[in-house]
Amino acid sequence: MYWINCKNAITGNSIQNLMTDTEYKLASIDKNEINLAARKALMTADAHYFSWSTEQQERFRATMNENSRKKVRQVLLDCLLKIQCSNEDVDRIWKDIPLPKLNVLNWASLLTSGIGEDYIYLNESMADDKNLLDFTTLYDYNYDDYLFQEQANLQEFKNYEETDYYAYKHSSWVRLLIDGQFFYATFLSLATYLTDEIDTAGNDVIDQLIPHSYVAGKNNGKSEKAGFLWDMKLDANGQEGQLNELRSCWYSYLQEIGLKLSKIYTELPPAVYTQNKDWDNDPHRFFIFNNETTLKKIRWRHFLSDSKPLMGDFLLVTEKLDVEIKNANDFLIEKHQDILNNFDPDVIKFHKKRKIIMTSEALDDFNRLNSDDESSE
Repeated sequence: MYWINCKNAITGNSIQNLMTDTEYKLASIDKNEINLAARKALMTADAHYFSWSTEQQERFRATMNENSRKKVRQVLLDCLLKIQCSNEDVDRIWKDIPLPKLNVLNWASLLTSGIGEDYIYLNESMADDKNLLDFTTLYDYNYDDYLFQEQANLQEFKNYEETDYYAYKHSSWVRLLIDGQFFYATFLSLATYLTDEIDTAGNDVIDQLIPHSYVAGKNNGKSEKAGFLWDMKLDANGQEGQLNELRSCWYSYLQEIGLKLSKIYTELPPAVYTQNKDWDNDPHRFFIFNNETTLKKIRWRHFLSDSKPLMGDFLLVTEKLDVEIKNANDFLIEKHQDILNNFDPDVIKFHKKRKIIMTSEALDDFNRLNSDDESSE
């Protein structure tokens, strides 16, 4: 009989979910300095900017061409970080700015690119001929993105099976002003949020059931084409087969529960839930939408004011999450015992062998993230 710390798995996330608002993380930043820098940047991009109507200004911010965007970045770097650079070097220099210093730049940049009442900005790729003003509601964008992803999958994967649409099955990164303060945000569905949290808790249980780690393989770090091989081997103290089988069952469980929750929530009245994430030194808020009807009621240009009457009590989400995590933990414990009793690790499932090649730039970015984390501690 295996003992699992189910209580911690169930309540660990609940503590964070019940977290109350704390002091704004960027309170020390001078908002007047940011506003002045953004105004100067917009005037540099086009000297007539402040003579235009509100609609013209918004259109310019949303559709800014490459040359104007680089001019804006040059001014912001100069005004806020005292960095002078050429038009040709500005993107490279911006990319190399340490993460803790990016907040002030991203705040000012939002004022030069955001739309609507909240200066909202969607930090996702769009087609060259598209911008956020082309989509009135969150649903308009989300459904268009769903169609694009489905078409791409059909073209890339021979045996791809089309999936039904559900609101924000995949999350989006957003930036906006909330009460005049800069926030990063993640937009996702309630089903996706719950499934992600269940997955995190379940992986902790799997770690307890079958402790494991990754060790460097014989080809790890070997030069290959434009990069080097990433060759890490799973070490589960002889239970690699059992671990892979448990992971396979867990993946199937998550797919089923995600679809089940998505279907359930399509029938409920529209609701939005928010959660502040205490990840690092950045102000970050989750906006969680329960279904398609909710997305149809919220316009991009009036995001917060449209969301306000739909706000629900996050405690309801927490209670549902605790129930689902307990069910998932029970599933994993039962499935693990079944694998120990009946699974034959000598029967190997065939998988297509893949090479993972990392570029030196990817490693540099990884090292940069680590150094930024250490400097902020």
